[in-house]
Amino acid sequence: MNFTEKEFSILSDRDFLLTKVEVINKVEQLLALTRKEIQEALSNIDFHFSSEMNLSAGKISKGENYRNLPYLVLDYPASFHKQNIFAYRTMFWWGNFFSSTLHLQGESLDLYRRRLIDTIDFLKDKGLFVSVGDTPWHYHYDANNYALIGKEHIEHLSTATFIKLSKRMELVEWESVPQMATENLKFLLNLLH
Repeated sequence: MNFTEKEFSILSDRDFLLTKVEVINKVEQLLALTRKEIQEALSNIDFHFSSEMNLSAGKISKGENYRNLPYLVLDYPASFHKQNIFAYRTMFWWGNFFSSTLHLQGESLDLYRRRLIDTIDFLKDKGLFVSVGDTPWHYHYDANNYALIGKEHIEHLSTATFIKLSKRMELVEWESVPQMATENLKFLLNLLH
């Protein structure tokens, strides 16, 4: 076993990992700010959430291995139950992007499926992606997981066991993440209402 020059350079570089910790802490603060902005926006939106939804909470989680790279997620508002998922996830994926994703499954999907189909014309030009993959737990934008939503997805929306609507935000847009994630959620909730 030999280390390449690049690998050994990283192996010897303490500053990289210390900087990574600082970056992760700042992204966590950014997601906390996003939660605060969403919470303020929800107080001004006439949308009836399920009684299972705790609108005073909002969980920020982090991990080291989404497709081999670190990530952080804010689930807010969110309700994850066996027969019902209504979750809005704002995600940071190291070296890739930020995203905001509405995940509907089970009872929530049954409740809003028709509305999504009926309003597809409003969705198609908003830069929104629809999940086309076979699992709701993938967030990359490869063609086998997400596609820009359009009328060609009506049949998929009619039969899917879960639907995720996602908006991608580039890393250089980091300062706008709280506002962009909040605006995307407001747009989607107004659409479902």
